[in-house]
Order: sequence, then C-alpha cells, then structure tokens
Amino acid sequence: MSLEKKREPRGNKKEADLEDSSFRQLDFTPLIIKKTEETSKPTEELEIIEDLTEIEKDVLKIAEDILKLKRYDADFDLEVDSETELQKFPIIEKLYAKCIAKLAYKKGYSKEDIFLAIRSLEEKSWIVSEERRTKLEILTNDKLVSILNFIKDNPGIHARDEKIEKELNITRTPFLKHVMTLERFKLIRSKKLGKSLHYFLAEVPENFDKYRVIFTNPLIPKIVESIFKEETITISKIGESLDIYAGTIQYHIKKLKELDLVKTVTNQKDDKIHLVNIELLKKYNEFFKEPDFSQLLKGL
Repeated sequence: MSLEKKREPRGNKKEADLEDSSFRQLDFTPLIIKKTEETSKPTEELEIIEDLTEIEKDVLKIAEDILKLKRYDADFDLEVDSETELQKFPIIEKLYAKCIAKLAYKKGYSKEDIFLAIRSLEEKSWIVSEERRTKLEILTNDKLVSILNFIKDNPGIHARDEKIEKELNITRTPFLKHVMTLERFKLIRSKKLGKSLHYFLAEVPENFDKYRVIFTNPLIPKIVESIFKEETITISKIGESLDIYAGTIQYHIKKLKELDLVKTVTNQKDDKIHLVNIELLKKYNEFFKEPDFSQLLKGL
C-alpha cells in the first residue's frame, strides 16, 4: 500500500464558518478572521453553524484538504448505505479513512459515527465533492460572497443583465460559472421563466418568482401605478402619459391579467375599469421590497 507524502501544515487558512445554516439573516458578508500585527494569527474564531455537530465540524476541517486531491474521482452518491460501499467512491473513501486515522483514537468516534457525519455533511451540502471544496470555503471567498450579496439585492436577476458587469465587474461566462457553484451548494436556486434562467437565494419562497421577474421591467410598476390612480384610464392614455406605444401597454396589461395583478370589469355604464390586486401587491412586498408599493397603497 502506497504511503501518501506528509502534507505541510496549511496554517489557519479559512478557519471561519457560517453564522446560520438556514441563512435566514440573508447576510453573506465575507467571514474573514481578524489578525493581529504581532502574530498574524486569528484573534477570534467565528462560531460554527449551529446545526453542525462536533464530529461534523471535525470532519469538515479534514475534508477541506482531502477534496483537493485531484488523483481521486470526485463523484459521490448520497444513496450509499454502508461504509463498505464507499469503495466505489475513492475521494470519499479517502476522507473516511483519514477521519478514522485522525479522529477515532483522538476523539473516540466510531467508524459508524464518522460515516454518518460524512453523509450528513453531503446531504446538507457542506461537502460537494465535485466542487472539491466545502461550503466554508465558498462562504469565505470574496468573489462568491459578492455574487451572493448581488443576488440577494437583485432577486430574479438573469445572466444577460447589464448590472452584472457593471456592479460585479465580471462578464456573463464567469458569472454563470460562479452561480453554478453556488447552486451546487444550495445557496441559490435558479428558475426558468420565459426564455431565461433567473436566480434567487435558496431560501426565498418560490411563490412570487414570476411577479419579481415581471417587476424587473421598470415599465410594469408605472403601468400598475397609472391604473391604481385612475381605474377608468384607457390603454391609449397610459401609453400617452408614459410615452410608450399603446400596443406595448396592451401587451403588458395582458401579462398582468394572466398573473392576476390586474383585472378588467365593466361598470353599469359599460365603461371598462382596470382594477389592481392590492392584496397581492401587499403580499409581494412581504418578500421583495422592490418595487415598493407601500407609498402607492398608503391609506388603504
């Protein structure tokens, strides 16, 4: 059996972790450890995610090195039911063996405990073997954290949006590469609406995805506001006030009707009245703050 060359100590690289596993705070500020000028060592460690057990924390530290071993196949099947089946997955078998060597005697963990910890970390996406890194490394990477914050601030963004290059200073191709990584770690999710994939933080409910996407068109809130202020307004008048072709206004109103944001009724004089779904707008703003309809609906 070949012996692996002993690795040089990696120091204290990225020994920070995430504050909250469910990310409910939606705060992806880079988890960088402060260092003193004298020692250049961490002066404080960030708290480990609450739902990780002690053994999971220990396994995660070892996984950071093991996942980078390129000579091992990175595929891993979460349906593995026993330790013996790990032989099919070299990189995880290596992680399993290394954890036994480092943790079984020192901390008293059983082989079964270690196996279950590895499985648990995979299921929670703290270990994504094909990415060859841990979620901890993702959440301490400035570029990836900036993209997470960008998606948080721009829910429903798509890869062709000009904001990406302007605010992130990257082009479409690297952006797509990064969001694929974030999606594998279940930090974001994508949804195809129309012809484009749109990106949201993973914990954002899907109920209002289609509304968020339609409201990214700055013309839509203006149409809604025009109808809200004057229910009997005609399509031609909306187009005139917004300096937009009436056919375009009609097209968008049709979309708004399909989404139940607007409905058209006829009054006793046979006049068409456009009504805005106020309750739906209120619910929308409970999840997404932009566009903010609170001022429009104030006093209702």
